[in-house]
Amino acid sequence: MRLLRNSPGFRKLPPPMPYSETQRRLLERYFSVVDGPGHADVYLVRNLPQEVAATLNGVYSRSSKSMRDQFLERLEQGLTATGQSLDEFLAKTPASDTLTSVMADKAGQFLKTYAIDHGHNSLREGSIVHLAIERVSQLVTRFIQRERRCTFEESSTRYISFSAETHWRDPDVVAAGGEILAAYDSVLASTFALYRELTVTLLSHLQELRPRQQDEKEGPWLRTLKAEAFDAARYLLLPAIYTKWGMVADARTLSDVITELTSHPLAEFRAVGEKMREQAELALPTLLSYARPNDYLRSQHTMLRRIAGELQLRPEQTAQSHAAEGHVTLLQYDQDLDVRLLASLLYEHCSVPFAAATARVATLTDGQRVQLLDEIMAARGKHDGWPSGLEGGAPFDFEVLLDFGAYRDIGRHRKGFQQQQTLTVEHGFAVPPLVDSAGKGAQYREVLERAAAAQQKVAARFPHAAAYVTPFAFLQRVRIVFEPRQLAYFVELRSGPEGHFSYRKVAIEMFLRMQAVTPLFARYVRVRLGEAFLGRMENEQSADERRQKRMHAAGDA
Repeated sequence: MRLLRNSPGFRKLPPPMPYSETQRRLLERYFSVVDGPGHADVYLVRNLPQEVAATLNGVYSRSSKSMRDQFLERLEQGLTATGQSLDEFLAKTPASDTLTSVMADKAGQFLKTYAIDHGHNSLREGSIVHLAIERVSQLVTRFIQRERRCTFEESSTRYISFSAETHWRDPDVVAAGGEILAAYDSVLASTFALYRELTVTLLSHLQELRPRQQDEKEGPWLRTLKAEAFDAARYLLLPAIYTKWGMVADARTLSDVITELTSHPLAEFRAVGEKMREQAELALPTLLSYARPNDYLRSQHTMLRRIAGELQLRPEQTAQSHAAEGHVTLLQYDQDLDVRLLASLLYEHCSVPFAAATARVATLTDGQRVQLLDEIMAARGKHDGWPSGLEGGAPFDFEVLLDFGAYRDIGRHRKGFQQQQTLTVEHGFAVPPLVDSAGKGAQYREVLERAAAAQQKVAARFPHAAAYVTPFAFLQRVRIVFEPRQLAYFVELRSGPEGHFSYRKVAIEMFLRMQAVTPLFARYVRVRLGEAFLGRMENEQSADERRQKRMHAAGDA
């Protein structure tokens, strides 16, 4: 029954709180809207210390007041306790550190009580911190960037030459000295020297192999050739080489990452974790209380390795098997996927149980299902995502043998579940075709074979630290689990001709495995098959033209 405004069951909302001129000026500083409408009162919260913002978010469940009114009430309480007025506070300074001094203690106490002691982690998720992390190894970078709840942006091995960078020397290996340190340092020196040489040699080779055409601009042409050269040269890079990246994370996630790092057996991981905690606590002094080493996590690194050895899952003698690069095995999939996905698409728009919808779709012929899906998918544009209902099937579980350099790119698809085995030289290494084409294949193989022998010397004593000196070229076994919608997105993005040839091969192989078992679903995946040489050329040319148009438009404006 619809309640009339004057009926007994109608709950009248309190009128908006009238603000004084001082209150209004304060609110304008921290909120984008002061007097909102009666419905859909949406406003930006800005310039507030993270823990104060998290507190205001948290009290929604405990108060009928708006966030603006909660802010004023708590600020006035804090000012009264210090003998100040709103007018005095407003006259002092707009800096947020003044606000912190007035409100932070109360905010911290609230967060400690509810987020820390009572475990209300949603409050910790309301505080966001942005960290810049520089001059750390690729190894610790890959470990941190497994986290699926963060956002990362990192220096690209495709667009940036790493020839001026330095490497991390593991302190335990340095302390051991002798043959082990000599082996470690020999890999750093030999692979990096060839990397520097190849970045120059391969670019010159490409310029001869593919001279600029008359209708091509020099900038996009040169950028494309450099990207192709760096793509091949990067196989000589090591996980020990320094990189830099930005990270945006909430307090709960950051606390988990710091705990994992500070519980790791490698010294660099622990040092990076401590630095992250030290800097993040400047913004989140309360919410990182539990970000500290964890005995259970520490034990996992040794216990699981020991059990794997007892079960003979780790060979006593390592040997390079030279298995096929980019080999993809489909471990598990939903055998009723083609039926289930169509039922999943229809589920929100019907009123029967999912089992009934699936049973009805199963009665259709293949041709009828194709006709329906053609109608559903026909209007999907070039930049449109897949319908969310296509997540409604069991995931595809793949095992892939690929070079570590390619996994750096694939690992960015954190929506799926991924597991990477310990970096090893057991499976051999990949050889980029461009290296052979430039006449550098023999030198490349010699350097990597010597690197493998040296890596095994380090691994015999320091199995974790040996990962630092396992060149990107060496193949690693990785498990990748994607639900159908994410798999389609991955294949469409990573099979593009502008992508790195190594992960393109993986994306195409995944598609072929998927197509063999779920042909109806595969029908709608826009895979791009075939080889690609200088695949970025068209993109770079069009990007340059778009850039020029934007500059002209900005100038006209």
